[in-house]
Amino acid sequence: MTILEMHNEFKILMDKADSGSAPSFLSEEVDVFLNASIERFITKRAFGNNVRRTGFEENQKRRDDLRNVISNVGIEVFDTIVGESKPNGSFVSLPNDYRHAINEECMVEDGARISVKPITYDRYNKIIDDPFNSPNENSIYRLDYGNNRFELISPKPIVKYYLRYIKNLDSVSLQNSINCELADHTHREIIRMAILEALENIESPRYQSSKIELNEIE
Repeated sequence: MTILEMHNEFKILMDKADSGSAPSFLSEEVDVFLNASIERFITKRAFGNNVRRTGFEENQKRRDDLRNVISNVGIEVFDTIVGESKPNGSFVSLPNDYRHAINEECMVEDGARISVKPITYDRYNKIIDDPFNSPNENSIYRLDYGNNRFELISPKPIVKYYLRYIKNLDSVSLQNSINCELADHTHREIIRMAILEALENIESPRYQSSKIELNEIE
């Protein structure tokens, strides 16, 4: 659907949901409801916070729900930063639209591509001096870091970091003709979620029954 079609369907279903007594929302307000629902939709589908308790890639529906929010990038690696980096550590800057990592690999100086393993700082402190767990030629560890960066711990120089990730989407806008980037089959679910937001906002008695209906079709 285009953003205009989403707005039109929102208004039609909103009137039906509240027996024609719903207030008339401005286009900017409908955009707010839709954008909030898009954010919630991605979070629920990615992390299993939904009635089916299924997360990203756990079934074909989830794969299809989020296929348009997956992006891929190869990133050049910073040199070690004195006073900031861990031993054998180097930094990468994340894309501006980064939301959540799905798959990570690094190409090292001999051309091999090695999987990257995210670890916590507590885990890092325990394993860094353990010869059986410390980074070796077949393993690279990743630590979260500020300033929109990751730190990569590798005994081999890293040539490039490859990141496949769930991205943040541009906000939909009727005024600016910005359409929803999610797959078309998700748009009606998003509209239903936006209607629940609106019904809750006006404390409509139809809120609970509409919520049950949405859960049944999810």
